[in-house]
Amino acid sequence: MVRFSSVPSRRRPRAALFSTLLAATLLAPAAPVAAAEAPLAPWRPFLERVLSDHPRAALAERGLEQARAEADSLAQPLYNPELGSSGEYTRSPSGNDSSGGNTLKTVVEVSLTTDFGVKQESRRLIGERGIDVARAASAGERLKLAGEALAGLARFQGARRQESLAARQEQAMQSFLILAERLHRAGDSSAADLALARLALADIARLHADALIELVQAREALRGLCACTPDDLPGLPDPLAPDRLIGGTEAGLDDLPEVQTSRARVETARADLRLARDERVPDPTFRLGGGQDGGGTVVTFGVSLPIPVLNSGAARVTTAGRTLATAEAAEQAARRAAQTEIATSRAAATEAWRGWRSWQEQAGQPVEQHMLLLEKLWVGRELSATDYFVQMRETIRAAQQGAELWTRAWTTLADGLHAANRIDSVVGL
Repeated sequence: MVRFSSVPSRRRPRAALFSTLLAATLLAPAAPVAAAEAPLAPWRPFLERVLSDHPRAALAERGLEQARAEADSLAQPLYNPELGSSGEYTRSPSGNDSSGGNTLKTVVEVSLTTDFGVKQESRRLIGERGIDVARAASAGERLKLAGEALAGLARFQGARRQESLAARQEQAMQSFLILAERLHRAGDSSAADLALARLALADIARLHADALIELVQAREALRGLCACTPDDLPGLPDPLAPDRLIGGTEAGLDDLPEVQTSRARVETARADLRLARDERVPDPTFRLGGGQDGGGTVVTFGVSLPIPVLNSGAARVTTAGRTLATAEAAEQAARRAAQTEIATSRAAATEAWRGWRSWQEQAGQPVEQHMLLLEKLWVGRELSATDYFVQMRETIRAAQQGAELWTRAWTTLADGLHAANRIDSVVGL
């Protein structure tokens, strides 16, 4: 499950150190690694802040505290003793008070209904299982928050890359327009080239505006998660290979919060079935008292037992049994869903990482150098205005596709780490 503790912020590691940490992680067993070996350890303070400050984390903790309080309540005895008093005045038939035939009988009596601790123990077990449910649900909410934060960080930094490329493209189109106007005034460029430059700038300005909107949305979404300044967070490195980080579909399946929650609900239902069976046994009430009967002493005692005729409790047992069967089926469904989610997210993360690696190998050249070369060729009249615009647009589009693949690789990896409950291992929580 996800845990957190307060640690000081760390500086961004250098490339050599990061490569060493990544190699150590990929060669290590699938078990969680130490915080010092975690490949994303520099982002540990960021996730810890999300887990400690977000209202959803606080809500999950309050739910756990509520479950503990309910468990304390369920563990209390079912009955309290009762204190009663009764009096009886008997008058003689003659009605002569002086004859001594009149008597006054007073009794003070204590009664207690008891289950001999049987039902109380069953209720205590229900309370403990309720704590297990709340604890697993809290861990699941915290894990979900951590996954959303990591994916949100990737989306924000990917959107920032997209916006930077769009801004660079707009700057290039502005230079294109300025040069087109200069060449047109000198008679070295046609009016069609000038019109193309103006249309290109208008189109790129719109694309830049769209990129700015996406960046603002991603920034505010991340700010809402961490209550921090997203631009101050360290930049994520190139996407990590997901194979060893996520693990197999069977690894740690019993440790997943959603599976633990379903299992705890099964145990809760089983404890409730035990209580339903215990409730079919009537609880006796014992009475003991004493008092005065005229001039004598009276001692009273007795016992009473409910007769389960109108309600035998059989329907309650049947309902509890059906609830247990439903909880067991829900546990199997949760296990199957978790296994499927791990397999799906792992496959998606692997393909996204491969797609990004393929793009990097095929089109990962520095964009700035290519743009400067295109501008030089157009100024030298080795490219027409149309060819310059088309090639410039394709250059930027290829770079933007790389940024999209970078973002997709990181977000799918975050989803996979969340599904497999491996964020704590990768970040070192």
